[in-house]
Amino acid sequence: MRKNIFIIIILLCYNYSNSQIARPYAGFATYLHTDFSSSVFLGLKTGCEFKLLKNLRPEIEISGIMGALEDFERKNENNMIYERVSNSATAVNFSICPKIILGNVNELDSYLVILPKYSISNIEAHGKKETFNSAGKVLTSDTKIAKVWDQSFGIGIGYNFNLSDENPDSLCIILDLQGTELGKALDKVRESDNRITTKWTFGLGFNYYFNLKKKKS
Repeated sequence: MRKNIFIIIILLCYNYSNSQIARPYAGFATYLHTDFSSSVFLGLKTGCEFKLLKNLRPEIEISGIMGALEDFERKNENNMIYERVSNSATAVNFSICPKIILGNVNELDSYLVILPKYSISNIEAHGKKETFNSAGKVLTSDTKIAKVWDQSFGIGIGYNFNLSDENPDSLCIILDLQGTELGKALDKVRESDNRITTKWTFGLGFNYYFNLKKKKS
């Protein structure tokens, strides 16, 4: 399913790019969450923007989210680790976004965008528990895997600008409030009563839009 959707996105972008109806893009985002390692989890994405109306440019997108929780370790009286628990999660998202343009949309102008997004996500979590002997060698290693499908809504606010008069590509800086709930899978593999939630997590991202049709002189 993931492969088929990705192929559809590429074909749509290729078929319409020469007429400037569609623009492919790629981007990434960093989301702040104190339960994750280094207090962040990451997102990568690719998709296509379709120019339907002057102030409406819907997008279809496939993206990935990945992050690992802070490891939990137990130590003995000699400060040696005898148990370690680690958990991580990934999500593959299939999204539709009716992107709304605010302000001037003439060529080479900059403008604000509002990005409401609906996503269907395939979320997978991995939990690993290891025990060690006094020499630091692994005695036991248990792994748990949980998979869930979920639906979510998110929204972003962005500022889009063209790179130069000679380069018709553009860059959009996005303040994103994402809705994918990695905790639905993480809570199935964690040994804790405290729930993890990533819904409504703020992040900062960038989308780079490619104009495959050369700019007219």
